[in-house]
Amino acid sequence: MAFTHEKLLNKMFKDGVWQGREDRVIVIAGVEHDLDEYAKQHSIVLPDSKAEKKAKKEINTDVEDKGYGDMEEQVDEGDTSVD
Repeated sequence: MAFTHEKLLNKMFKDGVWQGREDRVIVIAGVEHDLDEYAKQHSIVLPDSKAEKKAKKEINTDVEDKGYGDMEEQVDEGDTSVD
């Protein structure tokens, strides 16, 4: 079974916590990379990424319905025939 970069990086987390070097540097093919930049460049979402921690927007559901007044009434505006 071949590992993708994403699977390999995600194996370096335990319960969503990074288990690698404190400076979050990884070595791939002998070259050091900043973990977060490497993940960003390769579209990898890490378990502790800031993108996942963003709070979801809440919808205000307790707004009073003010109605539309005259929009609820039908209005007869004359001849609707097409020439």
